[in-house]
Amino acid sequence: MAEVSKPDYLSLVNKGGSGFNVSELVTSIVAAEIEPKRAIHKTKQEKTETAISGIGFLNSQATLSKTQFDAISQNQFFNLSSSNISGVSLTAADETKLSPATRSISDVTIAKKMIFELPGFALTDTFTETLSIELGEWSQSSFASDTVIVNTELQAGKTYKVHATRGSGSAFDQYTRDPHDPSSTVQYMYPTDSASDPKLAVDAQFRVSNNFTNANWDFKEVDNYTFTQKAGSTAVNLNATNDTLTLTQMVALIDAVDGIEAQLVQKSEGGSEYSVIITSESTGKENGFKISSSLTGSAGQRWQTSLFSGTTTAFNNTLAQSAKDLEFKLDGVEISRSQNTVTDLIEGGSLNFTADFSGNSTLTIARSEADIRKTISDTISSLNEFKNEIDRLTFIDLEGDNNGPLAMDPSVGVLKSNFKKLSLTPLHGYGENPVYLAQLGIKTNSLGEFFFDETTFSKTFTSNPSAFTALKDANISTSLNYVTASKRSYTTLDSANYDITAKSDGTYTIKKSGTTDSEVTLLSLPRTGGGVKFTSSKYPGLSIESASATPPSFKLYIGESFSKKASEIMAGVLDMQSSLAKAKEAYETVKEDISDRLSKLEVREKLITTQYTERFGEMEKSMTQFNSTKTLLENFVEAWKKQK
Repeated sequence: MAEVSKPDYLSLVNKGGSGFNVSELVTSIVAAEIEPKRAIHKTKQEKTETAISGIGFLNSQATLSKTQFDAISQNQFFNLSSSNISGVSLTAADETKLSPATRSISDVTIAKKMIFELPGFALTDTFTETLSIELGEWSQSSFASDTVIVNTELQAGKTYKVHATRGSGSAFDQYTRDPHDPSSTVQYMYPTDSASDPKLAVDAQFRVSNNFTNANWDFKEVDNYTFTQKAGSTAVNLNATNDTLTLTQMVALIDAVDGIEAQLVQKSEGGSEYSVIITSESTGKENGFKISSSLTGSAGQRWQTSLFSGTTTAFNNTLAQSAKDLEFKLDGVEISRSQNTVTDLIEGGSLNFTADFSGNSTLTIARSEADIRKTISDTISSLNEFKNEIDRLTFIDLEGDNNGPLAMDPSVGVLKSNFKKLSLTPLHGYGENPVYLAQLGIKTNSLGEFFFDETTFSKTFTSNPSAFTALKDANISTSLNYVTASKRSYTTLDSANYDITAKSDGTYTIKKSGTTDSEVTLLSLPRTGGGVKFTSSKYPGLSIESASATPPSFKLYIGESFSKKASEIMAGVLDMQSSLAKAKEAYETVKEDISDRLSKLEVREKLITTQYTERFGEMEKSMTQFNSTKTLLENFVEAWKKQK
């Protein structure tokens, strides 16, 4: 039998006192009071710290899982390709609306910004005129022709060149206008050399302000352009007070005008000549610009944007690039748009044009089985990672005392239950029937572990491939192909199917399908271009648009993807106001309380150690005195015995 070590309560040294080992005795007495309490607190402290650590592990896993599910929501299930990637590409805008297809793009002229150069400036130049800037479209109003016009009416708005004199050569100058300024109302030509330039002579060019016929001159029509201000825009006047401005100040004023940009460019390194380059901010023929000056004559041409090239201006202002619309053919149909990104032609896709080309580009939209398989694999992996971690943290050891750190935590129990429900709950809002993970090939075994079922996957991919979008994409659509729906981020609508019912009185209502909820009447508004738009005060931000003004009853589908639901569960774990966060706060409070109790025990231990030491010290002092007296008396008795 092993020998058990016991405290040595008897002292071999303390023979003059009580004979006890006072130090050992005091230690044992103090320990008998303190150690049981300390052991209880230490056990609680260890469990509390383990729980706090467990929550840390859970938060770490939730962060990782949220990142994984967020990444899954960005996966793509379609391969989009173009046979002329340098000219046009196709990207996915909403894969729930994409369908496999092959489309043809041809005869492309991309949209361009207007760019105009005003050359010949010096940094020392100053200006006092008022500039007027308008946004709008330059369109050709006059077309060059070799046909000689003889005794035929000239048309207002067109531009002509004097080809030859005939007859008396009488004046017609009251109808001539500056061909460089489409808005000028000032007389431009004069009949004699004694008047101001330009003269009425052969090869002179002018714009006609009023229709007229003149038999004494022959004419030819020449190219020119007119400007139409953009609807809804107004002219901007700069330096209306005619202050004296430097070149950089004037350029800064122009650059501040919405719709255009202005840049001062040094023409050559170290040179003194500068150009002002003015560019429209947006592409499209309606986004051109016209600048005119309050000055007249050649001085007024300093900032003038003229597209007329028949004669030079005093400063050789030059159009570098015209504002143009995008023009192309889609499957042989001519299309035009103001921008090079087109989102309204291929449902769910965005066309991006980058260069002109005259040939054909084939666009292919194909569903990718490989990408869908990878997404399912990623989903299963992420689900199992989180499941394994939460199982480890909540493990209950029925045969021992090796429970997980969060085995008995109620908030984690709720989380575990919600996570289990996540994989079992159907995904509504993706068509008439709900979508289950099991239909997509994601199943669980007897241990609750997720695995891939190849047979089920293949069956669904063949019969209903669009069901896989429920893994990653939110959905908002309707059962009618000419009715579209959208909602804002703040719109509160459950993921579900909704009945939109046409009533006999011409009104429409909305109600969640398969429920006893009350019907909510929708507000009907005329839709621009025909049809009707439905909105609801109960569901702010919801918009349903129909090309038909009186559509029949239909379904509205609103779906929230599985990856979004999973990400929201993980976000709930990490939320500072979650039950788990509050549980951690409670554990931290308990930990502080235990630390406080242990600190008080230490103080108590020192106090009673001192008290017992003092008391036993007094006892030892008394015993030592008693033993000294005893010895003295014994010696007297022995001495007395010897004297007999």
